[in-house]
This record gives sequence, C-alpha cells and structure tokens, in this order.
Amino acid sequence: MSAAEAADLKPPVAKTAGERLVALDALRGFDILLLLLLGVVSKFANGPMPGLIEGKSEACVNFCNKFVSQFHHIPWEGFTLCDLAMPLFVFMAGAAIPFSLARYLRGDDKRWGRLWFRIIRRVVVLWIFGMAVQGHLLSLHPEEFKLFSNTLQSIAVGYLFSCLAYLFLPKWAQRGLFVLLLIAFWAAMKFITVGGDGNTEGITEWTMNWINARGCGGGSYAEGMNLAYWVDCRVLGKWMDAASVNEAGEVVFAPWYQYTWILSSLTFVATALSGMFAGDLFYGTRERLKTFVPGDVEGRKRVQWTACAYVFASGCACLFLGRLWNSFPEGSLLYCPIIKHIWTSSMVLHASGISLLLLAVFYAVFDIWKIPGLKTFLVVFGTNAIAAYMLSHILKFDEIVGWVLYGLERYIGSWYEFTLSVAGVALIWLILHNFWKQGKFLRV
Repeated sequence: MSAAEAADLKPPVAKTAGERLVALDALRGFDILLLLLLGVVSKFANGPMPGLIEGKSEACVNFCNKFVSQFHHIPWEGFTLCDLAMPLFVFMAGAAIPFSLARYLRGDDKRWGRLWFRIIRRVVVLWIFGMAVQGHLLSLHPEEFKLFSNTLQSIAVGYLFSCLAYLFLPKWAQRGLFVLLLIAFWAAMKFITVGGDGNTEGITEWTMNWINARGCGGGSYAEGMNLAYWVDCRVLGKWMDAASVNEAGEVVFAPWYQYTWILSSLTFVATALSGMFAGDLFYGTRERLKTFVPGDVEGRKRVQWTACAYVFASGCACLFLGRLWNSFPEGSLLYCPIIKHIWTSSMVLHASGISLLLLAVFYAVFDIWKIPGLKTFLVVFGTNAIAAYMLSHILKFDEIVGWVLYGLERYIGSWYEFTLSVAGVALIWLILHNFWKQGKFLRV
C-alpha cells in the first residue's frame, strides 16, 4: 500500500485534531450514549432484570435498583445521571464557543459578517430542530406548534448569550455575569409573588385563572406554584408544551408538565457560560502549546496538567456550592433546591460541577495521555451529535431493527425488547460511523 493510499484511510477526525478538542468530542459522544442508554436500561429493567435478581441477596437487589434509578428522571427535587444529559449538552455548547469562533477572530482582519452569520444560523437551526423533535413542527398543524419546549432550544439560548459575553465582555465581567444570573433567578423565585386573590370558585382547574387565584412565587419551588411555571403559562400560553384550548376557549395546562423555559433561560445561559470558561482555558492552553518546541514534552505536559487541574478544582468547587445551596431548609432566605425541571441556580452549580469534572477527566484521558480505548466509539457519536440526537428522536430504531429480528422473540423471551434496544443503538452508531468515515458531519 502506498503512503498516499494509507493517508486516505485515516479517519476524518485525525485531520481536524489540531482544531478540535478531542475530549469535547468524546464527552459529547458520552452524552449522546447516555441518552440512548436510557431506553436500553429501561427495557432491561422491565424485561430480564426481575428474573436475574430473583433469589439474589438484598444487597444485590438494592444495587441493581439503584443503578436503574440513575436512568430515570427524578420526579421533582433531586438529581440522577439521567438528569445530567440536558445540562451537559448546554455546558458543552458553551465549551465549544472559543474553538468554533476562533477562526473568525484571528488577526486584524476579523470576519464579523461570517461570524454573525454562523451564530445566527446555529441559533435558528437549533430552534427549528427543537420544534421538529418536541414542538410538533412535523405535524404541519400550526395550532399544535410548541415554541419553546426542547433541549436544543435551551442550547440555542445559552449559546447565543454566551457568544455575546465571549465577544464583548472581559473575562472578569463574564464571571460576574455567571454569578449575577444565578442570583437573579434565585431572587426572582424568592421575592416575586404573582396572583393569589384566592377566588377559585367556579374556575376550571389548571387554567390561567386557577393559577392566578392560587398565587405563585414568593419562595415556592412547588410544582405548579413556582414563579418560573407561572411565567411560562403567562408568556407561552397555548404555545406551551402540554397546553391545549378547551371548548370554552380557555387555555388548559396539563398538571403533569412542569418544565419551564422563559425565566429558566437565565440559568440556561449560566450553564453555557460555565462550559465557556472551561473551553476558553483549554483553548488558551492549546494556543500556548504551539509556542513550545516539539521536543519539550515535559513542558507541554506541565501546561496541560495545570489546565486540567484547574478545571477539575473548579468542578469540585461548583459541585460543593451546589450541594451547599441545596441544603438550606425550606422557608429560609437562601432556600434553593436542586430541581432540573425548572433549572434552579443550585442545579446549575451541581450539574456544571459534574460537567467540569467529566471534561477534566476526558481531557486527561484523550488529550494528555491519549489513551485510545473508547475514543473512536465516543467520537463517532460526538462529532455528529446533532445527527444522533435527531435520528434517535425522529426515527424509531427499535422498530426498524424489529422488522429484521422479530423471529428472535420466541427464543429469547424477556430479553427480546432489550435486544432490540441495544441493536437500535448499534444501528445508529453504524450509520454515524459511515458518515464519520466519509467526512460527513451535520453542522449547525
């Protein structure tokens, strides 16, 4: 094989390794895998697991149940591995900003037109994709459209305002903005009270009037009684997810839907900013490494480990502060529980802390030690994360695989649904791997 032919067989990622942070691609792939595993673990828990743990020790049963519980959303207060998926996406969108905008800001001839086109295009495409996935855009029925209801749209909000902060604020002001956003959300939830006239006679439950009559805010983080939920009901109205219009023309809000978006945009931005800080540090580290002579391995490693340690320490600090803020009792001045549904300030610190720790570990493994391991497997997901997300939400890969493997059900019994779920994830990876080998990436 000639040298030219060998070069052609190199994966596309190798060509861009100098321009991309491998740890970020791998971490993005980890997040996509985490999303896909939610269905796999659910099928395992409802299928073969009961038979496997029957008759086992209490410790074994408890371990299995706790493991499975990490792949379910907490109903309200608290945090699981499953709850990390969405904040981690927003965090990584912020972490990518210094790398993605760098080529437009090099030298004196900054390409502002192309820069703004990229930013605006990304925001618009993410918003449209979010409506396609969860906003009923593909139903082609305008009355069913939901304007703000998906992870991709929270990424768009966090990305846009973090870009503005990155471009126009000095670093000290960026960090001040992060703190200010957390305080602003907490203060609004604590000190603003709306409604509460108490007149509920003859009012249809879960209409706007009912919400106004009970009153919201004033330090309440209860379901349906918090300010963030009231703002969404007031601003989004029938455009809110799970809202509908009854025969009397009233907007009716489903009681089971408690995710919030408008006021929570403050903390979406804070989450993206926390990622941007880490990304900016690693980008600066990469630029500094370019000044080292090729043989100075020790010097390069020292710079990389310093950056990694700083991000790791920042993660520990955020995690500690998030848990501390969460520990204040209800009714106290600083009460702010970790609630992912409404994206509380304590949740931002908690999730950002975990995200920073993961990014530091991935940086050590893939950018300093350069251990191959699961690198390719994760990077295939990570470099085409939007494609993976869209495919997994729009197409039912379990059913597609079932068209081929339906005959297995009689032989494997309770393992059948679990097997289809695993095969569906494998099919998504194979499709993305084919894209990856051909250098095809869905960029937004």
